[in-house]
Amino acid sequence: MYTHPVASRYPAPYISSIWNFENRTITMRALWISLASAQQRLGVSAINDDMLEEMERNKSEINKHTIRDYETKYGHDIMAHIHAFGDLCPRAKKIIHLGVTSNFINDNSDAILIRDSMSHIHVLGEKLFDVLKNRSLAYLHVPTLAYTHLQPAQLITVGKRFTMWNADLLEDLRHIEYQLTHIPFRGVKGTVGSEDTMLKLFDGNHEKCTMLNHILATEYSFGKVIPICGQTYSRKYDVEIFHVLSGICQTIYKMANDLRLLASHSLVKEHFTEHQVGSSAMPYKQNPIHLEQICSLCRYVIGQEAVIANTYINQWLERSLDDSAVKRILYPECFMLVEYILNTCIDTIRGLIIQEDVAREQVFMKMQYVLSEEIIVRGVKMGYDRQQLHETIRQLLIHKSEESTHLLDVYKRDETLKRIIEEGGIHLNPHDYIGRCVEQVRNFYSNV
Repeated sequence: MYTHPVASRYPAPYISSIWNFENRTITMRALWISLASAQQRLGVSAINDDMLEEMERNKSEINKHTIRDYETKYGHDIMAHIHAFGDLCPRAKKIIHLGVTSNFINDNSDAILIRDSMSHIHVLGEKLFDVLKNRSLAYLHVPTLAYTHLQPAQLITVGKRFTMWNADLLEDLRHIEYQLTHIPFRGVKGTVGSEDTMLKLFDGNHEKCTMLNHILATEYSFGKVIPICGQTYSRKYDVEIFHVLSGICQTIYKMANDLRLLASHSLVKEHFTEHQVGSSAMPYKQNPIHLEQICSLCRYVIGQEAVIANTYINQWLERSLDDSAVKRILYPECFMLVEYILNTCIDTIRGLIIQEDVAREQVFMKMQYVLSEEIIVRGVKMGYDRQQLHETIRQLLIHKSEESTHLLDVYKRDETLKRIIEEGGIHLNPHDYIGRCVEQVRNFYSNV
């Protein structure tokens, strides 16, 4: 029997407990109980306290085999759950699911599980933010070579680089926070979103329909009920959720990919355990395997944003059924993967080894090029033409035949550049070429 890697190889215990069969079934039954209780409060005389107590007492009694047998018989998942719950609650059986359609259960259950999953993702995202912040501050003053076009450029600090990744993560956290306050409750809308059945149950009382939705949304801690929908809440809301999940995976992918590039230059390396093997053929290899794994899984989650977008645009009129099958897979699968990705990323960044000696060596090797911008700036201040200085330096650096014994020697072949260096006090201390990196990092964290 095939075992899905998402459940076995990439564990996500917390979100797995949210989306598992038992928790979803209990959530569905809780919604039926809440519905019946609210209907009773609003005057539906067919519902009594004994029925509500019976449903509450049996809410957690779940027999998977019974539910699956009913689904085989009826070919309908919600009807299977209704009959299985009805078997446990013979007195309440006749009022379970009164006046609602399947998507009262499916959509409201999804909203609850999505909200709970997003809350956990936010917690893990904040943990990752703190880990990156600690690394930013630990390497606040350490110069390192920056790259543009993947070619050596000027200097930044290791702490600034960690902060750049964290600035993107902060945007993701803000998007998650927005979604957590805006995930709507579908409420009770009926088969095509008109609330006609519930209106008739309440003898044409519109106020009671509004009150019913408000009672249920408040009970489940939702700030609002969807005002307009068809049978389902608009799958546009799913698009927005997956946009957020894709966004945080894009941020993590960018960071992990950057770290893989730095690992190829020996600037960083993952922590390896005593017996860990990096290659079955090459005993010396210590590949950044967790960073590679993170990138692979992020790509998968990012790709599902397109799937959910296609699900939204293919919701015909008030509802078609081609959304439910793919949503059953995508939501638990992607939320679980994001939990695993975040946990793995937190552990990997915590254990990441920063090779400061390598950074110093690489900075020294490229200081000759780093100096060029300062020479130009100093020269302009002394009255020289910026474009002419740029061309002189370009020619010298491109055509230099061999490394000079001193890094400034190549410039001193030109009398103008020699004068600028000597009178401008230009030197080779890399800490004087990191600009405002330290201030930028401090300002960023002080304003978060």
